[in-house]
Amino acid sequence: MFWATLKPQKGKEDEYARHPDVIDMSKGEVFLAACMSIFRHAYGFVAATDNGLAANKEGDSLPLYTYPAIEYINQFDYSQKRVFEFGSGASTLFWMKRAQSVYSLENDQGWLDKMQPQLQSNAQIKFVTGDDFPFAIHEFEGLFDVIVVDSAGYRFDCAQQALKKLAPGGFIILDNADWHHKTAALLKAHGLFQVDMSGFKPCESHTSTTSLFFDRTFDFPTIEKRQPSFAMGAKRLHSADWDKPYAKNK
Repeated sequence: MFWATLKPQKGKEDEYARHPDVIDMSKGEVFLAACMSIFRHAYGFVAATDNGLAANKEGDSLPLYTYPAIEYINQFDYSQKRVFEFGSGASTLFWMKRAQSVYSLENDQGWLDKMQPQLQSNAQIKFVTGDDFPFAIHEFEGLFDVIVVDSAGYRFDCAQQALKKLAPGGFIILDNADWHHKTAALLKAHGLFQVDMSGFKPCESHTSTTSLFFDRTFDFPTIEKRQPSFAMGAKRLHSADWDKPYAKNK
């Protein structure tokens, strides 16, 4: 069954209104239904929420970032990149399939026990509790191309330490940045370029903000030759005439 706009023939409005297979809806309501269909099928939102696991329509793990942030970071090639996370979860599973290596800190032993059997050889989670948590990043050698601040507590402190371990050209992800505006201000004040990605998340019923903070020399390679990639549910078009020099200078 398909939803679509249907304009009744002039003089037959009452006939359409009485038809048992026709529902009288405004164009806005029809478009809203189309949007919800994309959300359900292209994003896999309903299945993920019912299963209680952040995942795409294929069932692959997604981080609990906003969908705009997920779609943006999905454009890049991380095969030669090192990722560090303050806080583990579905994001760890997401990154370990993309990055050269993933190192995570976790302060919930029960959650760590659940995560450990799912890890591949390129992923490692370290258990740290209390005030040592933000500083444990310095126990790992080298700098990191991507650092995620998405921990249970200590987000300001974690962001402070992340600044010291960010590789040139890398970026920091601050999830729930709308709840941690002082932490966001700290990262921006250190010269990073802030991009706020607001929208819905997998398995949540409200909007949120995941903010990305880029080193000014950021230039990760993309997976596809073109950027941006088509978003889920997008019209796959190319406005060829408008996407090149077109106007004649008089």
